[in-house]
Amino acid sequence: MAAADESVAATRSAASGTDDLPVQDDELDALFSSLLTFRVVVLAVSGGADSMALMLLARRWIERCDGAPRIIVATVDHGLREDAHAEAEWVASEARAAGLDAVQLAWSGDKPATGIQDAARAARYRLLAEFVRTAGEGPAVIVTAHTEDDQAETLLMRLARGSGLDGLAAMPALRNADAEVPPVFLARPLLGISGARLRATLRAVGRVWLEDPSNDAERFERVRVRKARGALAELGLSNEKIALSARRLARVQEALDAAVDTLQRDARLDLHAGAYASFDAATWRAAAEEVRLRLLGRLIAAFGGQGSPLRLVQLEALLARMSAPGFEGATLAGAQVSPHGDAIHVLREVGREPLGRLVLAPGETAVWDHRFRVRSSGESPGPVEVGALGGRGYAQLRQHLSPDPVVPANAAATLPAFWRNGQLLLVPQLASLLLASWDCERRLYSAEFIG
Repeated sequence: MAAADESVAATRSAASGTDDLPVQDDELDALFSSLLTFRVVVLAVSGGADSMALMLLARRWIERCDGAPRIIVATVDHGLREDAHAEAEWVASEARAAGLDAVQLAWSGDKPATGIQDAARAARYRLLAEFVRTAGEGPAVIVTAHTEDDQAETLLMRLARGSGLDGLAAMPALRNADAEVPPVFLARPLLGISGARLRATLRAVGRVWLEDPSNDAERFERVRVRKARGALAELGLSNEKIALSARRLARVQEALDAAVDTLQRDARLDLHAGAYASFDAATWRAAAEEVRLRLLGRLIAAFGGQGSPLRLVQLEALLARMSAPGFEGATLAGAQVSPHGDAIHVLREVGREPLGRLVLAPGETAVWDHRFRVRSSGESPGPVEVGALGGRGYAQLRQHLSPDPVVPANAAATLPAFWRNGQLLLVPQLASLLLASWDCERRLYSAEFIG
């Protein structure tokens, strides 16, 4: 179990049976100490009880802590209700009254007619991530007020969808939120605290909070689950017990991930610098089904370039196809999976649509196709364009590659290539196979596989 998750369990154990007890100062270090590794901490505060308690507790913590990071309170005006802007103003004023910096972010543009909660959540995290990247130098983190109640509700909703272990395991207390540059981290320090304790914390000092009317609208799944809490508790399914199960499932998840790491080693997995993955088919087939499934999913997510989670049912269907006689290959989530002699290959699918392109200014770094971190040196003479090499580009290079290339043509076609004014400058993943003509460009441009 990660250190941050251990603190969650310790906090829950210490406070068990004390849902009416305000959070005490001697609990703060266990809750917030993981934030000391960051220089900038952005608290996501909506004005609700949980997030207002988060702001209060974080303020108490920095008063007691030497070398605490800079804390900024960020509130998002989703523009979905008439009072939204005034509520964002209120949150900002409360933060400043507490001696904290505050910023208001707005979700502008058209709003969807359906799936509004999911869309609002995605917009909120996007706005927060964009702000975090501009908040200052050094590692930064978004901190949310997810509680033990949220942990339990999430498990129940995912259980209703038939989710597998990864969906049912506890939300991590700290994780990398995305692969963008610079990376954005997400922390949830209150996962071991119930919402009731947070409200008690606010009441103890006479602090108020806002109530969002949507929190009572039964058209939303989470609200229906929340309102069923009493009936579930009568059956012994309290939020505390459900969250405990989620944490125990997270331990199993860690054990399975370790088993996948072992399988990668035993099957001699080779990522070929991000060009494609290859591993021994017989060793993989001899492993337990769940471990095989996880390795396959890990590689498809890494090479598919989709940036979104795989659907377990699709992955299970692919595994069944691969186990059937005569399997010759398949595609899933942007990745191509196929047998090659004694090995299985996983690579980026060429697809019908061309892969995206981006422009890098001198000294700039970005993520391309969710697979590679691409960089242009500050010494570059000008902007460069990064896009897929393509079949034609590889065909032109093929005669110059030495020794005989080991990268399949369909994998090479999806590699990041650097161009200027239509002229190919460099394909970093092929540079070692080419004669010395790319030596200068290799010092200026790079592509690191991040899958």
